[in-house]
Amino acid sequence: MKLLFMLVGSALLTIGVSVALAATSATYPPPSTEAAAGTFIVNCPFSHRKQVDPIVNPGPSGTPSGHMHDFLGNRSIDSNSTYASANLAATTCTLSGDRAGYWVPTLVAPNGSYVTPRRALVYYRNKPVKYGTTVAFPPDFRMIAGGVGTGPPNAGWSCEQDAKNLVAIPPSCGSALLVLHVKFPNCWNGVSTDSADHRSHVTYPTSSNACPSTHPVKVPEIFLHVRFPPGVSGSGYKLSDGTQMPHADFWNTWQQPKLVQLVNDCLHAGINCGQVSG
Repeated sequence: MKLLFMLVGSALLTIGVSVALAATSATYPPPSTEAAAGTFIVNCPFSHRKQVDPIVNPGPSGTPSGHMHDFLGNRSIDSNSTYASANLAATTCTLSGDRAGYWVPTLVAPNGSYVTPRRALVYYRNKPVKYGTTVAFPPDFRMIAGGVGTGPPNAGWSCEQDAKNLVAIPPSCGSALLVLHVKFPNCWNGVSTDSADHRSHVTYPTSSNACPSTHPVKVPEIFLHVRFPPGVSGSGYKLSDGTQMPHADFWNTWQQPKLVQLVNDCLHAGINCGQVSG
């Protein structure tokens, strides 16, 4: 089964792994070139709120989704957005090359009012380190993670600085900030940039720190952390989908050369690049 990278122009931009090496699940992964954990972080403040979702409910401008969403990063996301339109749009992210769309259900206070998040810190990591070599997401790659049926350690809540101890219900944080967390799967089937349920083309690594044979290609692990203002916390808060278990959407509308550069310079190199901007 061939790996089909659905890229534009000359954009076989998943540098570091050749298509020849990744041609079949039998030959992928190549020996890992990543000897240490690498990370880069993008700071993406709140952009806008709409009851739309171009992944699940695409359609003419304003086509409603099942619930309200808060968008971080790409400023243009609407139900009629395309890869081309989003790739050209402005971003709230402090790294201008990150034009990606990140969105989560809107947080609802006990009195029914909507809570606007401050920002998202988006961590990109090369886990598991000893497995294969990280491939940059191809352009127009889409996925959803979290939601009912999932939970810690891949989705949940914490007070700030406590992301290792996720819980299923928003905790009381006092003066600390409440944080929503969603960790996206990072083992890809190497074929589809999306799937009918927006989930099946990706999965999480196995307990042996490897990707399964059905999804052998390692893409960056995205760990999304959405921070809310002081005083917002406690079990009375819920999400606009009626649940308390977070889910999130990711749409790769990055300026692709910048994403590839960061994957090479930080993840392949095993360097903690910290927050990136510019």
